[in-house]
Amino acid sequence: MLKILSASQIRQADAYTIKHEPITSWALMERASQAFVDEFCTHVSMEQTITVVAGMGNNGGDGLAIARLLRNKGYQVKPVLLQWQGKLSEDCEKNLTKLSDVVQVVSPEDFSAPKTDVLIDAIFGSGLNRPVTGGLAKVIEQLNRSSAMRISVDIPSGLFADEVNSEGEIVRADMTITFQCPKLSMLLPESGIYAGELKIVDIGLHRAFVEQLGGHYHYITKAVEKLFPQRYKFQHKGNFGHVQVFAGILGKIGAAYLCAKGAMRAGAGLLTLHAPQCAMAILQTSLPEAMLTLDDDYAHISSSGILDKTNVVCFGPGVGTHIATVEALRGLLESYSGPLVIDADGLNILSEHSELADMLPVNTIITPHVGEFHRLFGEHSHGLGRIETARQQAMRREWIIVLKGAHTAIVAPNGNVYFNSTGNPGMATAGSGDVLAGVISGLLAQGLSPLEAAQLAVYWHGKSGDEAAKNVGKLSLMASDLLEFLPKSNLNV
Repeated sequence: MLKILSASQIRQADAYTIKHEPITSWALMERASQAFVDEFCTHVSMEQTITVVAGMGNNGGDGLAIARLLRNKGYQVKPVLLQWQGKLSEDCEKNLTKLSDVVQVVSPEDFSAPKTDVLIDAIFGSGLNRPVTGGLAKVIEQLNRSSAMRISVDIPSGLFADEVNSEGEIVRADMTITFQCPKLSMLLPESGIYAGELKIVDIGLHRAFVEQLGGHYHYITKAVEKLFPQRYKFQHKGNFGHVQVFAGILGKIGAAYLCAKGAMRAGAGLLTLHAPQCAMAILQTSLPEAMLTLDDDYAHISSSGILDKTNVVCFGPGVGTHIATVEALRGLLESYSGPLVIDADGLNILSEHSELADMLPVNTIITPHVGEFHRLFGEHSHGLGRIETARQQAMRREWIIVLKGAHTAIVAPNGNVYFNSTGNPGMATAGSGDVLAGVISGLLAQGLSPLEAAQLAVYWHGKSGDEAAKNVGKLSLMASDLLEFLPKSNLNV
């Protein structure tokens, strides 16, 4: 996991690193700029023209250092320094002297966005705490109107690091190469849209100091793969858990299939799927590996008997909200207190019958998308408010809340939040969440803790989506592609 630092904590980590490595502030800026350039060069060819637009502070100093390093590599780089009042920061001034013969110094009022292939935005950094207005806002407007690819240094200029902006102009980057860790605002839908594709580069801040800093927010990295269950020679299917899924209604049996197959693709040893009678021919044909129990009702689920050897129950994909299904969920909660995943219509039932939410056992995993979250906990105007409500609810009820989105957030009972790093917009398609509920259930059945199962499942689900996008494209990606690419997504399992 990568700790997500606030703007204040980043300044503290910079200062501590400078003092205790020891290293000068200018040398640390040079290291950060080199890390930016190393990443940048993997995306931009030497044939493309580049303009760096730098401000007067340390972000501008980064920009000027980046311009110099790129010119040394042979790139065609034009550096532009915006100067509006006062003095440059000390390190920005030092970098200016190293490029003084090629830097164009202009006021915001005289700035005109040049014709160029790539614009590097280095006007403001993560310490900005006021909306950008006036002449600088007009500069950003010009950058946003440019047809050039926009790449921001550390953070898009005008974006606050730790909250959602409501005012001021913000650079709408195609890519942000950010230092050390993502900034919280980049992971929220209303502000993250400005960051574009997110790349994180390590600039060598003092690791021990960073680790002891407080904070609730974390970023899931490849290291989560170590949680994957291992298999040994003499194990059998009984060693890998039995999942019982309650899913499907007439017209939505596909949700049951996607969830159940997700659990089996995730490694569950046994799976029993309880569905309406109308599902029999479909599921027995499409998923012969699953055992099937049929409800007494033809069209919907009206009963919820738990099998003796069930290790995990998943309830909700495509079940509808029929009153008989509501009562089936009530009966399940009265008789079962083991590992539980509630998804989709199961959540909609909870939002309409709050007394059932009060019956959920400790460590239940719920998996709402934004609409379901609002039905459960009330409307929110932005993602930061949703995250805070999720934290309060997870702590109060001792649930794990998987709030789905571009950077799905797993909220733990201790209030910690883990943002996912994998996935792509092609996964915004019907059935994707059903697969995720199944994957969570399958991992949970193999002995992972509820939090571990949620973290690994979300990461793996997103990784399979990334692999699918490489093969079928984001536009054509379907939920069933996620099932195909789960075993092909470069995990050592």
